[in-house]
Amino acid sequence: MIIKLKQNMIAICIIVVSFAIACLFQIYGNKTYSRYNSENVHYNRGTVIEILDESITYDKISDSHIGSQKIKVLMKDGKFKNKEIELSNNITKTHQVLVKKGMDIIVNVDAPKNLKPYFTVYNYNRILPIVFSTACLLFAIFMIGKEKGIKAVIGLVYCIFLVAYILLPMVFSGLSPILISMSCIILATIVTLLLLNGKSKKTLAAILSTVIGISVSLVFFQIIAKWMHIDGFSSSEAEGLLLIAEETGLNVKNVLFVGIMISSLGAVMDVCMSIVSAVYEVRYHNQGLGFKELFRSGIEIGKDMIGTMCNTLILAFTGSSFVTLLVFASYQIEFTQFINSNFFAIEFAQGICGTLGIVLSVPIASGFSAYFLCKE
Repeated sequence: MIIKLKQNMIAICIIVVSFAIACLFQIYGNKTYSRYNSENVHYNRGTVIEILDESITYDKISDSHIGSQKIKVLMKDGKFKNKEIELSNNITKTHQVLVKKGMDIIVNVDAPKNLKPYFTVYNYNRILPIVFSTACLLFAIFMIGKEKGIKAVIGLVYCIFLVAYILLPMVFSGLSPILISMSCIILATIVTLLLLNGKSKKTLAAILSTVIGISVSLVFFQIIAKWMHIDGFSSSEAEGLLLIAEETGLNVKNVLFVGIMISSLGAVMDVCMSIVSAVYEVRYHNQGLGFKELFRSGIEIGKDMIGTMCNTLILAFTGSSFVTLLVFASYQIEFTQFINSNFFAIEFAQGICGTLGIVLSVPIASGFSAYFLCKE
């Protein structure tokens, strides 16, 4: 146990320091801003105990039910815990929350001082399926991955921690999006790969390859973004970002860079680690190979990975925008109009630059692996 702790000491130290930085920033540097006054509005859990009345019809066009329900709900938490309340549930084509007796729901409680509280059905209570599906995933990782599976989960939790408690608050508070996101990516890469493979030249090669691959994506994105005249002001959320910027100093112009770096990190790290591991395995079975042969082996291995990983990244961007593309289709916009829109320009730049980072990671990872092996 002590030996394992020593092997992961660097990763443990980075995690502890990151936690300390997050705590200090929350106390001394964090800036808060809310577009809405939500002090009197809360979302509490409740269980439907009775359907008092309902008028529901089936809509063939949308293949859904619309109408209204009058229901009685037993509140499970919040100011009205253990109290029974009656409320109306309006079911529309965009608010499809058809409840039944015994169903757990989330109730929007609007309770201003000195006024009668107002209750509405917000949505289904999805906590149980979220917890169950997460537990299934963790169980599969632990059973199949064993010790490495546990380390992989720790690395994932650390990445989520970096985004939620360091990256988001610091960028929100006006710090440089590029500097903070790059720092978080370096930390996430170091901790994840050190936990999985320990301290070695193999891990160092994977870390250097990942960081350089992401850096290439960032530099190319800056070039193409300037050429295409896109930045944070081009996004559909620009108005909301400007309101935040007025209060916290948010750097709206560079927020797009954060998205490209985060979305590319997993794929680039996967490619780099896979190639480095494969090259080391090739050298293990043939000690006589030199730098040129090992480098070519890495390139050949990477050729098969490029196709699948490029498809993964491009399709991920397309899938996340599919609903928006359907809406665009309904407007019958012209091809020239579409490809010159801010939406397409941003998605195109992110997809191209992320994919370029993956492609260039292949020779970078192959080169570092061959270099360190020949040096040994």
